[in-house]
Amino acid sequence: AMPLKWWQMLLAGVIATASMDVLSVIAIRLRLIAPLAPNLIGRWFASVARAHPLHEDIARAASAGNELAIAIPGHYAIGMFLTALFVLMANRIGWPARGLSPALAFGVCTNVFPWLLMFPAMGYGFFGAHGPEGTRLFVSSLVSHVFFGLGIWLGVRVMSLN
Repeated sequence: AMPLKWWQMLLAGVIATASMDVLSVIAIRLRLIAPLAPNLIGRWFASVARAHPLHEDIARAASAGNELAIAIPGHYAIGMFLTALFVLMANRIGWPARGLSPALAFGVCTNVFPWLLMFPAMGYGFFGAHGPEGTRLFVSSLVSHVFFGLGIWLGVRVMSLN
């Protein structure tokens, strides 16, 4: 196998996260999913950075200002990190990193972060069971993280991270 290059892994992560976002926007337009407003994710990232991760309802917390400017780089940094983790794990255990199934399985597993950490910390319960009016957090995160898995598969292939 070729040696893994960091820039290839990071670019695969950008591709994976961008794929997730594009497909999620389409799914939102088709009314298939109803996720959190991105500004609330930025607000939560800012509150985590200020060591105040737990909220009764993040929507009622004071605005952090420039919340999208916080959400987008934070979201992409996490996507890049998780994609690199996938590639390194696949490499270590001899998974076919090009395979669709491992990438999809990994994408689904990344739901542990919103389901067990982010949603509860925002005040929306485990699995986002008590999300804001009009949202469907459980199914929306499930679907968008399946899209992330598809994006990982695409990114790994485009960047030839076999």
